Amino acid sequence: MNRNKTDITPDTKVGELLDDYPELESLLRRFSPAFSALKNPILRKTVARVTSLQQAAKVGNADVVEMVNALRKEAGLAALEDRFCSDDTGVEVPVADKAPDTRVTHTLDVRPLIQAGEHPKEAVLSLADRLQKGECLLFIAPFPPLPLIDLLKKKGFTVTMLAPHNGAVHTFVERR
Repeated sequence: MNRNKTDITPDTKVGELLDDYPELESLLRRFSPAFSALKNPILRKTVARVTSLQQAAKVGNADVVEMVNALRKEAGLAALEDRFCSDDTGVEVPVADKAPDTRVTHTLDVRPLIQAGEHPKEAVLSLADRLQKGECLLFIAPFPPLPLIDLLKKKGFTVTMLAPHNGAVHTFVERR
């Protein structure tokens, strides 16, 4: 990845994407006619600066993972699900072959939240904070949730992530 350019993730702001990769605008518009509004300079300066690709995908009724991976491919970057640790985040999460032995006591599928344009951070943290020693939270996301994993690890949780399978990433959170 070119360190001078923004990484392309669901959290990337549309404005940052277009500043660093102006050639991707037409591809973004192909995902939905709703993105044609980006031609409007006022909307481009205001809305695009605060709207993430994840939010834009919801507005455009596009699959966020498919859209982000298409943008990454066009920009010459590896597909998101093939990359589990961004050079910029410092988040190290080895991909495990199997789930931890700790019994799963809480399960949260965050995909509907993400599809609704919401950030699952508060829901995941709320459940994680209630974990007792010997309990495990499984949360399911459509892509590796690296910023959330980083936050959980900083809060002292053990985090295990399985490789993406059928559009889902299973992440296990245990209290140390």
